[in-house]
Amino acid sequence: MDQFKLKVGVAPAYQITRKNFEEQTLKKTPYVQKERNRISNYAVCPKCDNPIQIVGLQKNTSEAGRKPYGRHNKGSIANLATYSEIDYQDCPFSNPNWKKSNGKRPAGSPLANKMLATMRSEFDIIIKIMRQKTDLGISRNLARKMLENYMLDEGWLYRQATLNNLPWILGESSPAIPLFGQFIKRESGLSQAIHTNCEQVVLEASPLTDNYVQIRNKPGKFINLSFIFYNHHQEIINDGMQESIDFLVFGKNQEHVDVEIFRKTIPITENDLIAAIQKYGTNFRDESLLEIAKEIID
Repeated sequence: MDQFKLKVGVAPAYQITRKNFEEQTLKKTPYVQKERNRISNYAVCPKCDNPIQIVGLQKNTSEAGRKPYGRHNKGSIANLATYSEIDYQDCPFSNPNWKKSNGKRPAGSPLANKMLATMRSEFDIIIKIMRQKTDLGISRNLARKMLENYMLDEGWLYRQATLNNLPWILGESSPAIPLFGQFIKRESGLSQAIHTNCEQVVLEASPLTDNYVQIRNKPGKFINLSFIFYNHHQEIINDGMQESIDFLVFGKNQEHVDVEIFRKTIPITENDLIAAIQKYGTNFRDESLLEIAKEIID
């Protein structure tokens, strides 16, 4: 792997370089430890929260010219991370031939428990990220419906779920959701696509804000618009994860066949969630969304 964290849970990830590692750890324990006749460097895997050892930090590894990289440490490191075999097996960096797999983790996964706890504590920020990336207003009622779907489908146990991609696992765990009555950002690619391709739809000004319009039906017309999140792509390339998910809006045409109205591929980068938490974590919290999460998850 080509990134590391300093602690378990939602935390920033850094590229593995000598400068980054020494700057972030200050070469202190538990990150740098003297063991027998060598110095070992440790950190945390950004995907599975297991301890990792940083290899080749002071010099290139035996693989000619290979840059420093992280390798799982199959044992706990005191005061840093507790090793979990369950989460190691599902980690995309657990073996060089890893392929994304469907299915669910065992219920005893420590990482799964952290993801559920983070969904509860950061639900308002998770919804904020989804609003920003999709231009979909996501009302409190819609947020509640999506979280209920997440709980029903045990989204925190998805094998492809990580602490960072929680917003998109929340979306992926829902079946198709109708768009009638929902708010979308004015003059966005989404609103323009709906305006151009859906003759039965009118986009009404929102009484609450000038930034959004509401999807309504024209008199005598019937709206059949829905959205899904799907095609969650994860791939290891050059020791790093490339990840994305598709946001798709579709509706029936005059022949009652489902057709694509709008599609957006959303890139998922390692620090999306922690960056939003750092930006909004002390201010701008939506207590009503946090109450929804507390009610449903508890």
